[in-house]
Amino acid sequence: MTTDISTTSTSLDKPSTAERILDKIPGATLLKNLNIGVRLLMAFGLLVAITLMAIGFSYFGSVLAKQNIDVSGEVRVPATLASSSAQANLLLMLAEVRGYLALGDSSYRDSYANAKQAFEADLDNLEALSPQFNADNKIRLVELQTTFDKWAELPDQLFALRDDQLDREPAYRLLATDGTIKAGNVLIDIGQLIENQSLRTPSQTNSELLGDMANFQGTFAAMYSALRGYVTTRNRIFRQEYESNLTANEFAWQRLQSKKSQLNENQQTQFEEIVANRTAFLEFPSQIFELLESEQWRKDLYLFSTEAVPLANDMQQKLNALTQDQQTFLEKDLNQGIIDLDTANQRSAMVGIAALLIGGFLAFVFRENIAGPVRRLTHIADQIRHGDLEAQANIESKDEIGTLARTFNSMTTKLRDTLFQVTREKERADGLLDVVIPIGVQLSSEKNFNRLLETMLLEAKTFCHADSGTLYLRTAEDELEAVIVNNTSIDIQMGGTSGNEVTLVNIPLKDNETGADNDGSISAYTVLSGEAVNVSDRSQDKRFQETGSHVFKLDEVRYHGISYLSIPLKNNVGHVIGAMQLVNAQDPENGDIIPFDTNIQQLMESYSTLAVAALEAYQREQKLRQEITQLKIQIDETKRQQSVQEIVEGEGFAELQARAESMRRRRKKRRKNTGTE
Repeated sequence: MTTDISTTSTSLDKPSTAERILDKIPGATLLKNLNIGVRLLMAFGLLVAITLMAIGFSYFGSVLAKQNIDVSGEVRVPATLASSSAQANLLLMLAEVRGYLALGDSSYRDSYANAKQAFEADLDNLEALSPQFNADNKIRLVELQTTFDKWAELPDQLFALRDDQLDREPAYRLLATDGTIKAGNVLIDIGQLIENQSLRTPSQTNSELLGDMANFQGTFAAMYSALRGYVTTRNRIFRQEYESNLTANEFAWQRLQSKKSQLNENQQTQFEEIVANRTAFLEFPSQIFELLESEQWRKDLYLFSTEAVPLANDMQQKLNALTQDQQTFLEKDLNQGIIDLDTANQRSAMVGIAALLIGGFLAFVFRENIAGPVRRLTHIADQIRHGDLEAQANIESKDEIGTLARTFNSMTTKLRDTLFQVTREKERADGLLDVVIPIGVQLSSEKNFNRLLETMLLEAKTFCHADSGTLYLRTAEDELEAVIVNNTSIDIQMGGTSGNEVTLVNIPLKDNETGADNDGSISAYTVLSGEAVNVSDRSQDKRFQETGSHVFKLDEVRYHGISYLSIPLKNNVGHVIGAMQLVNAQDPENGDIIPFDTNIQQLMESYSTLAVAALEAYQREQKLRQEITQLKIQIDETKRQQSVQEIVEGEGFAELQARAESMRRRRKKRRKNTGTE
């Protein structure tokens, strides 16, 4: 595929015809060697100059439009807004006054005061703009102010009437004053008359007279109550109720008058007072009905509808006329501004077309001068992407693109070197993998526990080119016990098949005093965290500098550890049963101490899994052998018990027991006869 790309890309690697033509233009070579920033600055400078020309034509063409727009913005629009706002505030004032008259809620008075303040501010704005008005609008504004001065006196009068029910409702005042006094006197007198009648000697005549008095009292009270309800609500049901009670009361009154002669002297006097007060009271209902059913039944509403509303309508008409005039002037000014702007736009369009042509020519020049080399450089990058690492970019100029081409060629060279190193590392990893699997098979077939542990450590040590290695197993006391130690440079072998006892002290996983994790030991850290630890230089790693245990001391021999690789040994359920620690990786060529390779670390983690599996298999086999031995012991004991049972249960054993008992009795009898007992 690489060959195909190289073959078909010959035309792409060469300058185009347009580029060759541009190269023949005088000064083109000099332009090509300039920095891209300078070339772009020249091009954009030319475009800016053309744009400034267009702006100049547009500016001078829009001056007239701006003058008309300024008039609209400074006079017409503010005047229209102020008059419209004044209309809204006037309607709001009217509504708030109406609301207070209807409900008597003080919040309406507060809202009215705010609306009035806003309306007065609108009038002040119109007054400030009035020098720019025509004669008609100036006259309207003067008349509007005069009308408002008249109207502004009415709300306080209306509010005062609304707050005084006696003053605002004549019918209510008539009933609540004189009417209530007369009706009250009638009810008081009839009550006293009834009380006096109840003290008289009981008789049928007196009882009938007492009933007539009570009937009169009840119908009169109902009549008065209905009249009061009609005055309060203007509901005609109460008037009908009044008229019905009036008829009943009139009948009761005539019946009571017919029995006047049955009254005593004191009662006669009281009866005359009732006659006077009732006659006076009955003169009020007709006056009350006339007032309630006229337009002036409430003086505040009458004043509002006859004076306040007409004045407000007059102000609305003047404001509406003022608003319409300002809107008309605004439309004229805007139309003239649009005409002026159209003229300016036409001039700007002509200059814009010229700028477009020049810009198109510049785009063509710079496309061939800048985009061509970039396109060819991109093509080289595509070749490399398809695997042709031998592709090289042509250095066509001394600008940034030429610098990029040189950098690109350098990057390609480094990429080839990196790919070669990656290939070499892959081959190395494949070779190491071929070694790890046979080692795992060898471990699984090993039957000697010490040799198994020793093989695990030595193979890992050889595999990683480590100078020293230690295999730790976790004890029941939660400590790490070194079971195998092998150090090449100081020639130490302990544990395993060496026959030498391991003399290293156990490493506690927890601090005995604080109970905290023992973070000074790399192997302890590995077991507690369950993660592999790769330390390139222990003296520079703050995690493992506290205990100083990186200095290995045995029989006055000191060994200084630098690079460490500690691998946790996990069983099949993820429990860490120990750690395998390798120290001081060595360069195979010169023997220098180097860090452990991370690729080798990954392989060692896989190797540790195989080693732990072999170790667990060995432990399971040994445990099974112990269980079989224990089972054999239990079987032998069972057989022995069965043999004894058979002897005890046999006839011979019973006969022997009988003889022994007979001999004991004879011996006892002989002792008794001789007195030795």
